[in-house]
Order: sequence, then structure tokens, then C-alpha cells
Amino acid sequence: MSLVVELLSTGDELLTGQVVDTNSTWLMDRLWDLGIMVRRKTLVGDDRDDLAAAVREACGRADAVVMSGGMGPTEDDLTAEVVAGVLGVPLELDEPSLRAVEARFAWMGRVMTPNNVKQARFPRGAVVHPNRFGTAPGFSVAVGRATLTCLPGVPVEFKGLCEEAVLPRLAARLDGAPAARVLKLFGVGESHADQAMRPVMDDPANRGVRFGYRAHFPEVHLKWSVTGPGAEARAAAIEASVRAIFGAAVWGSGKEELAALVVARLTARGERVALAESCTGGLVASLVTAVAGASAALDLGVVAYSNDVKARLLSVPEPLLLAHGAVSEPVARAMAEGARRAAGAAWGLGVTGIAGPTGGTPEKPVGTVHLALAGPGGTEALARHYRGDRERVRRFAAYEALDLLRRALG
Repeated sequence: MSLVVELLSTGDELLTGQVVDTNSTWLMDRLWDLGIMVRRKTLVGDDRDDLAAAVREACGRADAVVMSGGMGPTEDDLTAEVVAGVLGVPLELDEPSLRAVEARFAWMGRVMTPNNVKQARFPRGAVVHPNRFGTAPGFSVAVGRATLTCLPGVPVEFKGLCEEAVLPRLAARLDGAPAARVLKLFGVGESHADQAMRPVMDDPANRGVRFGYRAHFPEVHLKWSVTGPGAEARAAAIEASVRAIFGAAVWGSGKEELAALVVARLTARGERVALAESCTGGLVASLVTAVAGASAALDLGVVAYSNDVKARLLSVPEPLLLAHGAVSEPVARAMAEGARRAAGAAWGLGVTGIAGPTGGTPEKPVGTVHLALAGPGGTEALARHYRGDRERVRRFAAYEALDLLRRALG
């Protein structure tokens, strides 16, 4: 069965840019794992008429609608009230929910104010979803052709209730579990990936397969979902073809993260890395240390901006700095080797460049970055010219450094 699913996100703060809607992107990713591509996402402010119109429209098109936000105790939290109005039914107090809200406040050691009773009122006939992640329960109700599920907008509560009350119910409505795959690329642009994928997508054997791309800077994610008989075998065959097309540019799959993959490989080999960063300003170290267990793989991280620090802490020869400049292949090599030597690590990574927006020259424009990896077999270096603002240059360089190490680790 092909389900039509829509998302409805609410709140003035989402329209003013004060808050970014991460709930929808998270849920769309989780739904993709089920083989469901969200048909439409709607964003609406805290206006009764606009909310009611959005609920009617979405529930008139979709089989399932997930609505987030507007479940709190304040005047601008309108979801339950608006949905009841659309259905033409009253709001009713759910005593178990009220007791749960009271218990939550007692657990937090806070006084429950009278307006919090609002969080225990739901449209008549609604199925209530208890919220063990916060104070506001969610609820589901039939509206039009759809099952409308309304959840709080706080991310930890939204995600927890989706895992418990939304995803299992949607999965149960599918005819057989689809086979979904995601492969992650680095160093390949989205348009180039699409062109390279044409033979796979145009293959008659893959008719009916839903392919997609996600530009997750600086990566590109390829994804596909297969339904029907032999779905797993067909999805696996497509994966083999895709890996053959892109080779080493495929660094991971599914929920894998590049830094976590590098840490896992270093740990499995009993090896460690030392980092010497200039233009990335510690971003490589930040990505690595965000991984649980990074202490087993990281020895040293040095942010060496000045030439003096490069010379004193990393033993970069001053004549080398004078002859080639800080942003150069020889200096990147010396930084990597110096960090490796100082830490006694198996690997040393060096990054130096011009992130901008100033500092570039005709010979070394903004975006010029040199990377080097020193290891047991010697030192290799890369020269790159990235486009974009300062943050894009820094982020691309940090990922390129990790990918350089990933390829060396095999």
C-alpha cells in the first residue's frame, strides 16, 4: 500500500527564523527508512484561521498527517482547539493525562500553574499518546480522509512520540516492508552523481524504484526504496551497481557519520591520530571529539595559526615558511609530520589554507587549502580550491581531511 503522508509544522517562531524546524527533516529521514517519501510539508503560524485551513487541506489530500507544535499551555498554543473546531466537537479533559502532567511538575520540583490543565484537553474521540519525554501528550484523530497525529514541537518530545506513536502505526499500514538504502559520497557533486546514476535509474529492472538525492553539505547522499516481491535482493543489487560506479567516493551508508567511521577504524587498528589545523580552527578535532570513544583514537590537536606557533609546536622549519608561505604543500606536510612526531601517533593530519573572506592573492585565492596526511608509509598531500564563504571552506576542508584519513585506513 502506498501511503500519502504530509507534515504540518506550526508556530510563529518558525516563520520569523527564530527557530529552525529540525523536526520535519528528522521525521522525513525516518520515514524514508520505511520507504515513505513525504508528499508535502506545510508551515503555518499561530493563526486560528490559517491553522484550520491547513488542517482541512492536508487531511483532504493525505492518508496520514503529522502536525507538530501548539501543544503547550500558553495563549498561542492552538492545536487542540483548532482541530476540535475543524471536527465540530468540544475539547474534553483527559484525567490520566492531567495526572501525568501533575506528576511531571512534581518530579521537576515546580509548581503547576492553572494554564497547564490545557495540555490535558483533547478533541472528543481523540486517541491520546502519553508523553514520557515532557508535559504535553500528543493525540490522534480522524479528520477527512486522514489520520491526524498532533505532537508537541519540542524536539526530544516530538522524536520520542514519533518513535512510539507514529512510525510503528505507519509501518503497520504498509503492504510488506520496503527495502530502503542510503549511500553517502564525498567529493562528488549532486549533478555529477545524478549523471553517473543514469544507467542504474534507467535500467528496466529498476522500474518502479524510487531514487533520490540529498545534498548534505559537504556530502551527497544517494537513496532508493524498493517495494514488492524480492525488494531486499533488488535493493542489494542496486547497491552493488552504485558502489561499482563511485568506488572509493562511497564512504558510508545508512546512519553512519564520517568522523565516527574514522574513529572506529582507528580504534579497531589500535592506532591514533594527531591533528595540526590552521584554517579549520579546530573543526577537525571538534568533529572527532563529538564521537563517543574518541579518546581511543585521538592523541593531539593543535590549532596553529601563527608561523611562530607552527615553528615552535610543530617544528615546521622557518626557512620553509619563508620560502613557500604558510599556505603551501610543504608546510602542510611539515605540520602533519610535526604533529605525528610530537604525539608519537601512527597518523598526523595537517590543514592550512585561506578561508576568507580576505587574505587571498592572485597566486593563492580565497578557498586555497593544502592538506597532508603523514603515516607509516610516508606523507601524502592534496591541494584544493574550494568555493563559498568562510564556513563552507572550513567545513569542506575538515571533511576532506577526515576523508583523506578514511581512505588511508581502508
